Amino acid sequence: MKRVLSNLFRIFIVIVWVIFAGFSFLSYEPEVWIPTYITVSLLYSTEWFSIFRDPGNRILVAGLGKAIGIGYFVWGFYIFIDNPKPDLDSEIFKQSLGLALSSISLFLLPFFQERSRI
Repeated sequence: MKRVLSNLFRIFIVIVWVIFAGFSFLSYEPEVWIPTYITVSLLYSTEWFSIFRDPGNRILVAGLGKAIGIGYFVWGFYIFIDNPKPDLDSEIFKQSLGLALSSISLFLLPFFQERSRI
């Protein structure tokens, strides 16, 4: 049951971040924001590929996710400091909110990886 819920959550995250990347196509600087959001989807979808079923590769993906998550958090904080008014019409606030949600998703990545069966 836990595996099914983990897979459903992973599918949900992948679809949501692909949709966010699609919305970014019409925003300011899509060449920056589309790869930013697609990275989250790619890291969550690694569990479906057989090469990433090795415990060492899972640790690598989890560490990479945490490192990118820290980078996204710092980047989002830096963008928010530039214009700190929490207004949903502000493009800067939307970008910093997207980066914060990306970093939270990446910090949750290790909890939704399957454990190795030894």
